[in-house]
Amino acid sequence: MRSILLVTLFLAALPAPAQESPDAAVVSKGMSAKFAVLPGVPDCATLAVLKGDPGKGPSVVEMKLTPGCVVPWHWHTPSESAVPLAGLLEISMKGEKPVLLTSGDYGYLPSEHIHQAKCAGSKPCAAIFFLDAPFDIHYVDKSGAEIPAAQALAEAEKLITKPGTKPAARP
Repeated sequence: MRSILLVTLFLAALPAPAQESPDAAVVSKGMSAKFAVLPGVPDCATLAVLKGDPGKGPSVVEMKLTPGCVVPWHWHTPSESAVPLAGLLEISMKGEKPVLLTSGDYGYLPSEHIHQAKCAGSKPCAAIFFLDAPFDIHYVDKSGAEIPAAQALAEAEKLITKPGTKPAARP
C-alpha cells in the first residue's frame, strides 16, 4: 500500500505535459518529454507523461527500459494498451505464454490481470502506454499474493538478465 502512495505522490510531481485544449488534435512531445524513475518501479525503467495526469485519471505515458530490464509480476487498476516504439518488449501474462512485441505491434493488458514486462534483446525498449484510470502498481509473489514493492524490486534485481537469456519463471 505504501508503494501505491509513493507512486501516486511521485506521479503528481512529474512535469505536467504542456497545456493543451481538451480538443487539441495534435500534441507533440518528441525529444522534450522529461523522463524520470518512479519510486516502487525498477531503476532500469523511466517514464514520461505525454497526456493527462496518471495520478488522477486516464493518461498516456511513454516508458523506456534498458536491455534486460524486468518489471516484476504485478497488476494495475487501469487497463493498459501498449504500443512499442523500439526494442523487443516481452509481456508475460499469468497463465499464458510470453508475447514479444516490437514497433508496430499492439498489446492490451486488462485491469487487475497479473503480468510482467521485460526488455528482451540487446537494444533498449520504448513503448507508449494508454491508461484508462489513475495509475497504480501492485506487486505479487508466485502465489499471486500482494507483496511490498521493496521485496518485489529486490527479487527483480535477480531477474534482470543479459540479452539472450531465458525469461523469468511465471507465477
